[in-house]
Amino acid sequence: ERLQRTFMRVLDNQDRKLAEYEDDAWHFFQNCWHLKDWIQNDRKGVAKATRAKIKGEVKSYPALVLVGELAKKSPHLEVRSTITGGDNKTHGDILMKIIDEDGEELLVKALATDAMKNWMVIIRKYRI
Repeated sequence: ERLQRTFMRVLDNQDRKLAEYEDDAWHFFQNCWHLKDWIQNDRKGVAKATRAKIKGEVKSYPALVLVGELAKKSPHLEVRSTITGGDNKTHGDILMKIIDEDGEELLVKALATDAMKNWMVIIRKYRI
């Protein structure tokens, strides 16, 4: 539920303060990556074999791996934010993007959406 709440804040990129949006995006990266750890430590709710499978399976999803790199502040990634329209502080749409070492760009909203879809696949697969 915590991950879902932070995901919804990442989707809400209009008419917000830039610093608050950036905080929400970084919280999402951390929560999304550490969900595997929370599951790993859920000894009462998730079987041991399932916990082990999930921890390994997360690494097979590129969006989750990228989120992990961001959560760990990888030096190979750059994050930039801009506001389109408005007064550059509180109004307009916030566009936050990740730039990898090859110059490829990816919008944070797209990465967050892909990562959430990946987690939904895992959660449904293991029925947790």
